[in-house]
Amino acid sequence: MMQTVQRMAGMSRIAVRQRMQYRFDFIMTLISTLIFCTLFFMLWKAIYQYSTNTVMPWQELITYVMVGQAINFARWSPAERAPVYEVASRVRSGDIALDLIRPVDFQLQRFMEAFGYFVVEMLWVNIPAMLLLILVLGISPPADVYAALGFGVSLVIGFLVAFSLNSIVMMVSFLTTNTFGVQVAKKALVDIFAGTLIPFQFYPAAMQKVLEYLPFQAMAYIPLSIYTGRLSGWTMMVSLLEQLGWALVMIVLSRLLWMKASKHMTINGG
Repeated sequence: MMQTVQRMAGMSRIAVRQRMQYRFDFIMTLISTLIFCTLFFMLWKAIYQYSTNTVMPWQELITYVMVGQAINFARWSPAERAPVYEVASRVRSGDIALDLIRPVDFQLQRFMEAFGYFVVEMLWVNIPAMLLLILVLGISPPADVYAALGFGVSLVIGFLVAFSLNSIVMMVSFLTTNTFGVQVAKKALVDIFAGTLIPFQFYPAAMQKVLEYLPFQAMAYIPLSIYTGRLSGWTMMVSLLEQLGWALVMIVLSRLLWMKASKHMTINGG
């Protein structure tokens, strides 16, 4: 058991060291995140300036949107694209065969790598961006201590859902050897249906009902609603359990797809 844990920790450390060699990628991700945050701030400010009926208070709305951009799991960043593109590249070259014969499960390898990227991006992009947004744009910090703790837990669960979705995209690479188009489509779906850009409250009631039965809410809407205090107390606990349920469903689904895809994979290169 300890040897397995040590191997898993070792894979995460290797992934972190690999990505830290490309610090410029994360610096540019931070800069682009701040630029997009500024643009969305100006857009929503213009919308609210000429709106006669507001669904959410301005401070809650802008905090939701800005934090959503800071922790966006659909961001076109090294942590988001590297694991998926690397698998697609290794499928094309045939190096994927080396991964499959290793004594560690293939998906577990990818998970530990993705977790290492997640930690690096959290330290280099997410936390610095949120601090700058609080200081410069005046967005609110977490509603209270419980909101901060719940937000942290919800982010980790959201990462599990995001990884499972990326894992499904990785399985697609076994069949297509190229995932660029699928990644673009996935990013668009997450931005729209996860509530990253637009809170669910702005959607029509029928659309909100549909979104409540999709796993995308676990990637953004639930963590952001906890951060702003819209979900608190018992409601927050129920939402975290719902989010955890989606994580388990997505993990099982990605696992089943992996078992199916691995039987029909063609190794190129050699």
